Amino acid sequence: MNNTKQTMLDQVTLVDKHDRVLGVMNKIEAHRGAGVLHRAISVFLFRKLEDQTELLLQQRSSKKIVGAGQWANTVCGNVQPTENYFECARRRLREELGIVDPELVLQPGAKFRYQVVCNEEFGENELDQVFIGWYDGEVVPNPEEVQAVEWLTFDKKSPTKILEQKRADEWAVWFELGLNHVVLKERGE
Repeated sequence: MNNTKQTMLDQVTLVDKHDRVLGVMNKIEAHRGAGVLHRAISVFLFRKLEDQTELLLQQRSSKKIVGAGQWANTVCGNVQPTENYFECARRRLREELGIVDPELVLQPGAKFRYQVVCNEEFGENELDQVFIGWYDGEVVPNPEEVQAVEWLTFDKKSPTKILEQKRADEWAVWFELGLNHVVLKERGE
């Protein structure tokens, strides 16, 4: 990969609170301290198993600068300067979990802003576009991105109930925030 292309891959899209593009910044620098507001995506993939709904979760790689080793939604990622929210969601599904199903429909959900301190050095400051989909195909985690995956029971009437299935310190700090923006419709509705 040439240096120019790699440089673009290492950048995030900076925005204001109204999602107007302000510029680009190196991904690491955008996450230092309290972070600089940038575009991001969060994908939540569901499946039906018998009479229950399950959500695909990932345990993030220990190499991540934020949320290392913690459990989070199916995938998340920073929108690069050369892509839109939807393209970023598709890219992260492919890069993190090997999901390239052209039949997979991703429905845009809410877009919300949040800012959290993740550790002593890094934080998140994101305008996050949620995508929701139904998927029951193969998942091939990339060990550079993901330590493990797990399907957990999801109660659409009480989405945050899923948090009871692991210790509080096992969840990425943004996961509960994202859950509060998931409106799950049954497949085919």
